[in-house]
Amino acid sequence: MMPGVNGGPDPGQDRRDRWWRSTFIVLATVYVALLLIDLLVRILGGFVQIALIVFVAWLLAFVLSPVVTWLVDRLRWPRGVAIGVVYAGTLLLSGFLLFYAAASIGASMEQATEDYPATRAGIENTLRTWQAAVSFGRLEPNFVSLYAGLEETGARIGTSALGEVPEVTVAVLGSLVLVIILSLYMLADSAGILAKLNRVVPSRYADEVEILERSVSKAFGGFLRAQVLLAAIQTLLTVVVILIVGLPYGFIIATASALAMLIPFFGPPLALIPPIVATVIFAPEWAIIVAPVLLVVQTILVNYLQPRLMREALGMHPILVLVGLLVGAQVAGVWGALFGIPVIAVLNVFFNYAINLRTLEETGIPADEVLEQVRREAPDAETEEVVALAADRVEESEEALDAAQAASAVTEAVSDDLRIAAGDLRAAADEQRTAAGEIGESASGLREAVDRLSEERGEGG
Repeated sequence: MMPGVNGGPDPGQDRRDRWWRSTFIVLATVYVALLLIDLLVRILGGFVQIALIVFVAWLLAFVLSPVVTWLVDRLRWPRGVAIGVVYAGTLLLSGFLLFYAAASIGASMEQATEDYPATRAGIENTLRTWQAAVSFGRLEPNFVSLYAGLEETGARIGTSALGEVPEVTVAVLGSLVLVIILSLYMLADSAGILAKLNRVVPSRYADEVEILERSVSKAFGGFLRAQVLLAAIQTLLTVVVILIVGLPYGFIIATASALAMLIPFFGPPLALIPPIVATVIFAPEWAIIVAPVLLVVQTILVNYLQPRLMREALGMHPILVLVGLLVGAQVAGVWGALFGIPVIAVLNVFFNYAINLRTLEETGIPADEVLEQVRREAPDAETEEVVALAADRVEESEEALDAAQAASAVTEAVSDDLRIAAGDLRAAADEQRTAAGEIGESASGLREAVDRLSEERGEGG
């Protein structure tokens, strides 16, 4: 009787039921996991602002720490006095820059309001000239209407932004106060904070903690120095263009170009937009000179100076630099785009360190002996550098051992072939001797036959 007939069990139906139950359980598990992840992201999202304030405070303490150390070590100032002087100078300089920036922006906005009708007429005339130059047949782009649309959009955005200025100003000032207070505590008690963190970490991870402190200092310090140097060069170049061409709103143009240059990877082309656009609008006769000069200098900065600065500061492949920028921007917006690259650099150091340690552990060569030998040969090398050199040496030793084993195998194979060939030669020689003996016997028999034949002929004669 067939299964499933007359009330009997159906194995196929049971398998289908089990498959559907398993599928439902898997989908339900994935759905619940996604809900939990979304809830966790929302909970952690409320702490993003706090984490950002703490990070900026640490960054400020990190930037000011070398100045305090120099005052303490070189001028023998008490650490408290040095910190007070450095923070007082920083606050005075920051206040002056903010006041100067506010005054310059206010003056530029007032001037722009007064000159805007004439400026708008000049922009429209320039756009009509371009429109007539590129018009061909039915292709008649309307640059003036495009500019009008951009102007309307900019006005809406500006009006909305102005309505949020008081709230944003209060939030920024409050965050700035918290950043200053936190950074002051971090800088004043940095040794104690690091000591407590080191005590929290087990002693067997002392090398990793040391690598973390050093890699963070090198990555962030080198990255900041490289970006500030590039922004300073771009600012100087923009100021020269402003002075030579006589562009208005110089402070806004130079500031926008410098801020754009601070953005890694995408910053250099964005930094060219303010001076070139201002030149095209206010001094179009200079555009044919200014634009190529800026492009040439920017090309030199991007293709020669920036890669060398980034390589010295981060030691990363350009692909990792771009990945760090994109991941940082996705996770933390503008701040992530700015500082995602040094974070990736620190992770890259630990990744290489882990790979080199695994290489040492997987080889049959005693790793401790190799590490000690490398330390004796390079006493000034850092821990991760010693591990990297030891891993390279172990790999070279393994390659040499593999080559020796391959050569030995080839030698043994050749020896076996030679032995076989010698045996074949001996066998051939034996066969030749046997054949020679047979030939000798045949010759003896032939001689005897000849002798008997001769005797028979003699008797018959």
